[in-house]
Amino acid sequence: MTHDAPTSVTDDPAAVLATLWRAVAPRMSGLPICNPALEVQTTAFRRHGPWTVGVVVTPWFMNVVAIPDATQPLPPPGAATAVALPGGTVDATVADLDGFGRFAAASLFSPMDEFNDPAVTQAVAEAALDTLFQAPDETAPSTATSASRRNLLFGLGARKPPP
Repeated sequence: MTHDAPTSVTDDPAAVLATLWRAVAPRMSGLPICNPALEVQTTAFRRHGPWTVGVVVTPWFMNVVAIPDATQPLPPPGAATAVALPGGTVDATVADLDGFGRFAAASLFSPMDEFNDPAVTQAVAEAALDTLFQAPDETAPSTATSASRRNLLFGLGARKPPP
């Protein structure tokens, strides 16, 4: 197996990742972190600079996934990396997935016990991706410089999160 991105970023990463995570799902089903009300889902992936980015939902996590092109080398699995997007910089961890290759991922939720409806997880995943690709309003003051989970969920500083 290669440790690089999929053979071509023109391949549909959403379909490939969904298939791979669906194959893992039966092994996860008995674990306490697995929410049986949910299913494996992905958003469409979008391109920005050297990255192809989307959100993957499983019954045990929701992650932002960033796939590098050939111009964006990644450090070894387990290392931290920064993914610069219009909405901010995502601090991610490098991983390898058998059958896919190397990518960067940042957790939005894990475990997924806050959810009970796949329609809601899909909507949250789409909203998070939209936020990552939306540049902050240049006229509004913002102290957010990083697309942390908290900032993603509360509009990257567009409004203050609850205390």
